[in-house]
Amino acid sequence: MRRTAAAANRTGLIIAGLIALLLGLAVLAIGFGFAASFVPTLTADGDLGSVATVLAMPFSALIALVVALILAIIGLRWLAAQVPRKDFAKPFRMQADARTGLTTVNAEVIAEAVTEDLESTDGVVDAQVILRGTARSPELLIHIDADERADIDAVIAEAADRVTGNASLALDAPLRAVALEVGIARTRSRRQRTVNLQ
Repeated sequence: MRRTAAAANRTGLIIAGLIALLLGLAVLAIGFGFAASFVPTLTADGDLGSVATVLAMPFSALIALVVALILAIIGLRWLAAQVPRKDFAKPFRMQADARTGLTTVNAEVIAEAVTEDLESTDGVVDAQVILRGTARSPELLIHIDADERADIDAVIAEAADRVTGNASLALDAPLRAVALEVGIARTRSRRQRTVNLQ
């Protein structure tokens, strides 16, 4: 279960779409002669010598290079954001007062214990758990693959009650949020199906 860049993609696509829309409207305005009221030389049959003059200036190549570099950086950043990643919490500090000693636990270790607890549940074929938040306000993201012949309601109840209760007890704090995704384990005859529960 990994976090993807869906929100970043939507934002980037909206911005790119708005820029393309504005450029398209500008070209249409020039083509239909509407831009001539603002800039007299911008007509459909007009001479674009003024544009050529600007492009012939010595610093225009430098501006084009800077714009290309900025677009390349944005593109590389966007590509890097597409790599799915697991966002585990930082190591949990289990004491309120560091003067009496300090115990830290990696979120991955707790998530593995919750995963093993889930996989011992009847009807659960596989499980993945991500623990986020803080030691005082933890959050669990759970994905389980259930056997297609299992009682899904019983599997969900077991995960929601017993397993999350055990996790809360181990962390000595109530879970702030639990997200549960249930998938039906793949067989030769059926595709995998998933259901999201919040």
